Amino acid sequence: MRRSNGLSDFGECQPERLGLWRNQKEIISREFAPGQRLVDSQLATIFQISRTPIRDAMRRLTKEGLLTNTSSRGFYVFAPTLKDIDEIFSISGMIETEAAARIIRRLRENPSPRLEEELNILEKKASEVFPMEKDEEFKRYMMELAENQRLYDIYLQNHGQRVLLANIIHHGKTDEIDSFRAEKSKLVHNRIVLGIRNQDFEYTRQAIEEHNGYGIADATDYVLPLNA
Repeated sequence: MRRSNGLSDFGECQPERLGLWRNQKEIISREFAPGQRLVDSQLATIFQISRTPIRDAMRRLTKEGLLTNTSSRGFYVFAPTLKDIDEIFSISGMIETEAAARIIRRLRENPSPRLEEELNILEKKASEVFPMEKDEEFKRYMMELAENQRLYDIYLQNHGQRVLLANIIHHGKTDEIDSFRAEKSKLVHNRIVLGIRNQDFEYTRQAIEEHNGYGIADATDYVLPLNA
């Protein structure tokens, strides 16, 4: 597995993509330490572009919760606390549970070939959990199947910090550890799909709770030494 050596990966981004940085969360989390200050002039030099798109990107990342910003101190990479972990995964659990409930409602009230095909796609994504981005694709597609734009928007607002947190936790872990985690996620994902197909809300809720429990445990193991 390739590990980059620093900020150089950012230089590979196209300027038009830089304005969003949505696909660069992984790089940010790996290449900048939590709590590290980001200076727009330095990043502009690295990217060889003006500071304006850099600042736009940093403001966007701040809205997504990936950076923090104070007028006097500047931009810093999000540094999670135990309270942050509890809030992030609690919200994730509530959102995913509500999404599952809405999909089950669709099955009960309006079963259709289209919905069956969508569930087949969800089932396929349930087994595609490695690398970690595949795990997020499963959750995102489940949100789409809920067919509720406001719920999806809330998911996106929480999504960034959860992905960044997962990246900084698992950066540097061995492939064996990552593979073990992937297998656990695959099993729970398949339980979630099974619960939805069987229209068993409680079974599905428990599977979602178990899945988020893995994330809380991993995140706590990472954050505790930082707060010691």
